Amino acid sequence: MGTVVKPTFNVDQMITSSEASKKFGELRKKAQQLPQYITENGSVETVVIGYKMFEQLFDRLTQLEEKEEERILLERIESLDGNPASAKSWKEIRRN
Repeated sequence: MGTVVKPTFNVDQMITSSEASKKFGELRKKAQQLPQYITENGSVETVVIGYKMFEQLFDRLTQLEEKEEERILLERIESLDGNPASAKSWKEIRRN
């Protein structure tokens, strides 16, 4: 795939799990502007984001998945165009 890129954030976006449970209302409000990172034993465990950002991420992921499916299908079509004898019938595929 490639290099994994981790998100960056500042200390203002981090909160311990115990503080998050005490200040959940405040956490939710902050999450509308920027993701909030809940830590457990010093490590980020959970991320809280606003619904608008969730919708944007979901939409982008859906678009990327569709593009990847299209790329795979086009690759398969090109492969078959180059070697039609490699084609299999649906019955053959289902038997395996």
